[in-house]
Amino acid sequence: MRRRLLLLAFGVSVAGVLLGVSTQARAGGNGAGLVQERDTTCLAVDNQGGSWWFSCNIQIVFAPNGAINQHLTGSVVSIGPQAPDSSSLPSQAVMDFAGQPCLQFGDVVATTVVAGVVTPSGKVKLTCKG
Repeated sequence: MRRRLLLLAFGVSVAGVLLGVSTQARAGGNGAGLVQERDTTCLAVDNQGGSWWFSCNIQIVFAPNGAINQHLTGSVVSIGPQAPDSSSLPSQAVMDFAGQPCLQFGDVVATTVVAGVVTPSGKVKLTCKG
């Protein structure tokens, strides 16, 4: 079974994200839509099945040409969906996220991970494009 990066942004509904594009500040004055969500919770699952819940800040830029650029940063709050034990932080940086779905609406994948890392100290950074 293919492992996927699953973005679970609690408190952010799909409608809120899509409607937020028209009400958020324009990115760089070039007509791009910008959506930002701070202090939410996300789940990262690497290609090997490791998983980390993390407090995350999300920035999504919708370019006029249809491109989507997404950045997620934060810190691990627990390991796996049911394990709050931080003893399972990686002993070395985990960077095996490339190609996995990032922003997904049902079965439609809007962005995929192009770069990502979970550090031994629990820092998380994901860059996604679509």
